[in-house]
Amino acid sequence: MNTQPPTQARILRETAEAIIGSLPSRWSGRAVGEPTTAGARADLLIRIESPAGEELRLVLEARRALEPREVEAAASGARSVAAFTGGTPVITSGYLSPRTRDLLADEDIGFADTTGNIRIASDSPGLFILMTGAQRDPWPRTEGLQSLRGRGSSRAVRAIVDFAPPFGIRELAERSGASPASLSRVVGLLEREALVVRDGRGPITDVDWQGVIRRWSGDYDQLRSNTVSWYLAPRGLGDLQQRIPGISLSVATTGAFAAQKFDPVAPARSAALYVADPVGVADALDLRETDAGANVILLEPYDSVVFDRTLQRDGLTTVAASQLAVDLLTGPGREPSQGEAILQWMKGNENVWRA
Repeated sequence: MNTQPPTQARILRETAEAIIGSLPSRWSGRAVGEPTTAGARADLLIRIESPAGEELRLVLEARRALEPREVEAAASGARSVAAFTGGTPVITSGYLSPRTRDLLADEDIGFADTTGNIRIASDSPGLFILMTGAQRDPWPRTEGLQSLRGRGSSRAVRAIVDFAPPFGIRELAERSGASPASLSRVVGLLEREALVVRDGRGPITDVDWQGVIRRWSGDYDQLRSNTVSWYLAPRGLGDLQQRIPGISLSVATTGAFAAQKFDPVAPARSAALYVADPVGVADALDLRETDAGANVILLEPYDSVVFDRTLQRDGLTTVAASQLAVDLLTGPGREPSQGEAILQWMKGNENVWRA
């Protein structure tokens, strides 16, 4: 595999071929070079013809790389070039991240990358192409933090989401217990992803907390990021719920079991509990370890931050809303859809969960 990112010429060649190859039956397309006008120059033009003889002109602009924070400026430039050349703007690159693609779609800019991610939309003639390629960069950056996996990064994400800006790095570290170094690295990544706004090298002034949680969910996994053991509560989850407040050991509920305290329409079939002492909690709750038929999951947490900023719901301690959302979004079965519901609850109740 070639470890070097593609050149601009290769980007244009491969993305043009992919776009033309993805056209519906009886549609045709061809690349026609680099149109130049008095006002602008496009990198490549693709002429597409519908079965009815209508023409669509795609004006391609190639970028070796495009970070989310650069999308707004890139979209503006692509629209200007397309306006001069009379076509529909399309930004192409070696690889476009999911966040970059989402922002381009929000800007109504077409895109294509050499891994097969394509989105082309036109009203006249009516055409919509959506293809999925790589979800991770084949040519990752070597500088700066690239992943939110790990204890330090996860603790930093929790702090950035849980506390309302404005705040500085050191101020947030003091308030949350996250390390300044981890916070600085995570903020750098989130800045590149256009998920936080910072006043130069000063305080963070705005956080897209939903976007941060979704970005975190790409690297975190409820069942893989924590140490898991499976148990049976023989008298069912109703009895378990009554027992939990009566024990002296640390327990914070998460997953569907906690989500039903926010959305009672979705009853839980199993209970996921963060515990510092799984053996002690299992004994205190009269749980039986099992490989089959389990209805209780005990999670030794990736970090003690899961016990920070918990909420009380109907007498039950649940993890913080941010932790609950990421656990659900990466959980099994129907939990990801419940995660979307929790994000909506969070949007309408920031005064409840956000410090």
